[in-house]
Amino acid sequence: MDLSPFPYLQGNYAPVCEERDLDASALRVEGKVPEQLVGAYMRDGANVAYQPNHYVYPLDGDGMVHALYLNKGDVHYRNRWVQTSHLKTERQFGHMIYGSVGKLLPVPQEVIDAGGEASPVRNTANTNVLYHGGKLLAMWEGGFPHLLNNDLSTVGLFDYDGALQAGDALTAHPKICPTSGDLVSCTQRWDSPDYRVQVFDKTGKHKQTIPVSFPRKGIIHDLQITDNYIVIFYAPAFHNLEKAMRGEDPFEWQPQLGTKIIAIPRDGVGEQIVFETEAFFSWHFCNGYEEGGKLIIDYIWINSIPFTQAQGTGVEKQPRRMQRMTLDLKTKQVTNERFSDVFCEFSRCDERRMGKHYRYGFAASSNRDWDDAHGYNCTGRYDFKTGETTLWEFGQGANAGEPSYVPNPDSDREEDGWVTNFVYNPGEGAFLSILSAGDFSSGPVCKIHIPGRVPNGFHGNWCEGLTLA
Repeated sequence: MDLSPFPYLQGNYAPVCEERDLDASALRVEGKVPEQLVGAYMRDGANVAYQPNHYVYPLDGDGMVHALYLNKGDVHYRNRWVQTSHLKTERQFGHMIYGSVGKLLPVPQEVIDAGGEASPVRNTANTNVLYHGGKLLAMWEGGFPHLLNNDLSTVGLFDYDGALQAGDALTAHPKICPTSGDLVSCTQRWDSPDYRVQVFDKTGKHKQTIPVSFPRKGIIHDLQITDNYIVIFYAPAFHNLEKAMRGEDPFEWQPQLGTKIIAIPRDGVGEQIVFETEAFFSWHFCNGYEEGGKLIIDYIWINSIPFTQAQGTGVEKQPRRMQRMTLDLKTKQVTNERFSDVFCEFSRCDERRMGKHYRYGFAASSNRDWDDAHGYNCTGRYDFKTGETTLWEFGQGANAGEPSYVPNPDSDREEDGWVTNFVYNPGEGAFLSILSAGDFSSGPVCKIHIPGRVPNGFHGNWCEGLTLA
């Protein structure tokens, strides 16, 4: 493949071609894997299999899941492509068929006649991998999730026993309520402007739909829960499917419309509260909670839509910062304050405190400037009690992925858990980093070194109790 035209397919953004299985004999452990950890850390990401016609970061690329299984000190690494219908069709024909979300291509009739996938919109299954209700899912917000086995083999599309209908697109960024175990998610459709909150109980059974009306389908990647509300950002960012089919730039930013913040009662009965503010964009929330008649929302602020059809514009690497927003439920006043000046993204917390008062946020962070394609060479800890930001740098040339918090089963304290992510450092290679959440200054308590590369990716999660056996 000639990937030189695409900045976000260079360096550690470049794909890997092999699916591998590496047991403890092939992995080098530096330090000690905490004995309490029994489960798997998994992370999804984009990994193009064939020469692309075009590439929009972070929206394109075939999904590949990388996993490290941990069992009382034993380790095993595995990576697998998600076998989507689009990828399987391209495997059948031996070349790229489906276009970029920024430049869609008509599907050739010969492909359709041969039983190949007929939709021109690729279900990438590349955004998140989540374990809930005993189901392991590879997720993409433009369509159905894919059900995986514990060994990462693909079962197929998953519709939650018919709860998802043809055309529904389930978000790749749901939240799990620590009190009920409910998965709070949403669906959007290409043929409707509306947004629908979808709630699944702790077993994965659908239990509730809450409709939210919009004049136009927006690009809404994430949502945040509190005890009584679901909060979403409706930024003036839109994708025009017809323009994408014509090869025109389909991404629209209309800042004159401002950004609306919607607080949706979780009971589905109360009035939805709309807050208005100047235009901004956000990919990710960190956490949020209720206090004194207000909603406190921590999130990553971006000035405008961070992607475009054109290559090399630099919009993808525009500044992004940890912000704290306060929403007064009575007056509808919005206060938006910068928490840190550090360049950061992919924010997370101890999810036992999801929607509740908490102290620490964690994010992929950077203390350096980047050239054509940005990255993150640090893991950051954001202390909302003291206001302090602490960075652990993996090296100036390193690429550190989204951090996931792993709770200590022997403690309910945030600082007693661990923060884990995949890192690639050119002088050191690829490894899984395990940091102590309470002691960033000492560096990783353990590094599990993986031969070869683990490319930059998107979202990952700790899957408690999930093993290969």
